[in-house]
Amino acid sequence: MSIWKNEYLRYKYFWGTIFGIEFLLDILHILHILPMVEGVDMIYSIWQMLSWVGIVFLTIYDLFSFFYLNKDRMLHLLPISKYRLLWMKAIVFGTYMLLFFVVSMVRYLIILPDNAAKSLIEVGMIYLLSKMVAIFSFLSLLIMLLIAIKKINNSVLGTIIMASLFVGIVGAQAYGLFQVVSASHDITWTIGVVDGATGMNQYANILPIVFAETDDKFHYVEDSFYIISVWLNIGISIISFIASRILFKTQRFNYIEK
Repeated sequence: MSIWKNEYLRYKYFWGTIFGIEFLLDILHILHILPMVEGVDMIYSIWQMLSWVGIVFLTIYDLFSFFYLNKDRMLHLLPISKYRLLWMKAIVFGTYMLLFFVVSMVRYLIILPDNAAKSLIEVGMIYLLSKMVAIFSFLSLLIMLLIAIKKINNSVLGTIIMASLFVGIVGAQAYGLFQVVSASHDITWTIGVVDGATGMNQYANILPIVFAETDDKFHYVEDSFYIISVWLNIGISIISFIASRILFKTQRFNYIEK
């Protein structure tokens, strides 16, 4: 079995369950079976939050176990760069993330009221671009942090340092995004997945954020999107990718299972 096929099938039951529930909720909502609270499908909103938390944690767990804890001896025995293997795993998770997002985005576009967007195609393209960049930003940052903590022999300490750096960087990015946007707009912001015509998600790394005008000036959902969020993620992606390559090439690592 090829490396790619093995990695894509590694968590087949998890992904099968995730996509199965997503399709089921999509159908139930389109058939108006799910209950609505003030125009928002609360069951679906909660599901989106929980599913993405699960996907992100599984991604972190798998890459952390492989590269930092040196699990999966068969992969480590292959005559392939561990950096390349790390990115292969990341690409697999990134593919599943993007597919899962596309499924949920199709549902979002279907239920979006006719007068809520200037162009459904524009909304779809904005969402797709934003999410693709966010996913790459997340994976690039994760790989850089894994390489940065690799030489810390205490796994508990390594985990704490990586988690602290990740939360700190994403938190600083979210705060910076809010400061830039609020400098020229009177807005409020919340963290979470948006549902319906209340706005569009943008991302500080993988963290979904929704901006809303305090006086409800947004007429279309596109008006709630700020391109600066994409540029920030591109910046983090480039810095993380370059830093990870430099860190990997300038150090020797031990791949004995911890």
